[in-house]
Amino acid sequence: NGVGGGNEGDAGGGTVSDAPASSPAPVNTRPATVVKTPDSATRETTVPPTAAPTTTTIPPDPPPPNEQFAAVELDLEFVAEVDKPTAVAWRDGDPAMYISTQPGPVLRVVGGEASTVIDLTAETFEDLPGSERGILGIAFDPRDGRMFINMTDLDNDTRVLSFELDGGVAVPDSRRDVLFIEQPGVGHNGGRLLFDAAGNLYIGSGDGGASNGRDAQDTTKLLGAILRVVPNLDGPGYTIPDDNPFADGVADRPEIWARGFRNPWTFSLDDDTGDLWIGDVGNSEFEEVSVMRGGERGRNFGWYWYEGNNRRHSGAPEDVVPPVYDYPHSQGVAVMAGHVYRGRAIPELRGAFLFGDLTGPIWAIGEQGVTRLDAPPVRTMTGWAEDPDGEVYVLSLRDGVARLIHAS
Repeated sequence: NGVGGGNEGDAGGGTVSDAPASSPAPVNTRPATVVKTPDSATRETTVPPTAAPTTTTIPPDPPPPNEQFAAVELDLEFVAEVDKPTAVAWRDGDPAMYISTQPGPVLRVVGGEASTVIDLTAETFEDLPGSERGILGIAFDPRDGRMFINMTDLDNDTRVLSFELDGGVAVPDSRRDVLFIEQPGVGHNGGRLLFDAAGNLYIGSGDGGASNGRDAQDTTKLLGAILRVVPNLDGPGYTIPDDNPFADGVADRPEIWARGFRNPWTFSLDDDTGDLWIGDVGNSEFEEVSVMRGGERGRNFGWYWYEGNNRRHSGAPEDVVPPVYDYPHSQGVAVMAGHVYRGRAIPELRGAFLFGDLTGPIWAIGEQGVTRLDAPPVRTMTGWAEDPDGEVYVLSLRDGVARLIHAS
């Protein structure tokens, strides 16, 4: 297991085919998934009128034709050589790149030079085979700049903490406990943290590695879900957004935003559409990429009943959401969801959703489906990041953090 809940496999990508095929369709499956232009490609963002009573619409870039990017040669420009990176984040008004590492240090990198922001090794990292101990996620609150950390502690439980920064260093006395999840096992802890512009914090939580996945369908637990909360600005803890699907908290945990995941280790929010793209690491057969469209909430993505499109157990409700894409373990072992590319450096990719696998390949979802990009394999990929300009980075457990660029 380890980071992401998958097996390392061929970290050089040698056993992965040019593009993952859609999963086979045995009798016990959902209807076959067809990748097509997302509905969000036709959505428009309305800019409120100011002086004049007119409305201007700016449509987001739709997924491009696959032929537009299929032959583009890409390269990896390593910008930080760090050990076991798990997440990268940027802070408003700060030129630095902040990198969380599984063993416990959080690093601040400027011009290739790294300094330590905080080191939580003593609280989080003691190697335990099969566990996901360590720091798994990092994010900054856009409202006040506090740094948030998602870590698995020495008891294998999940803790989300926050700190003030002073001169790029965490202030120890400013520590706040935001959220705690008692884990039933030693793996499938999720770990991703993500803020939207309004200050809502999204927290990835796996099924905990126990109960054969049933906990992902138990809405009285914070497991197998993506959570959405608003951290308190003046103390520990959080409040619940009014539009969360179980906000009343009467019978279900009000923190739940989406559910039915095994281990949503990687996910991203497309600011142009509001779409939430999720990579759910599979069990023994399939990996899947799923989407919760902007404006949706409370969707159920099917684990433990389904792994990808493959039905594992009977009894699933009719409104379970199938993946946008799935692929078998003959072609990858742990999906790493990236971002809808909105940058400028690689115009051929604008509007395409990028993702990869622990084993190294990088794929893009375009108008006609999935294409493997002409890019070097990433050794033991652990995730993706997007900078304020929309440029994307891939994380390698072995080599550090690299920006995706045109090959020279």
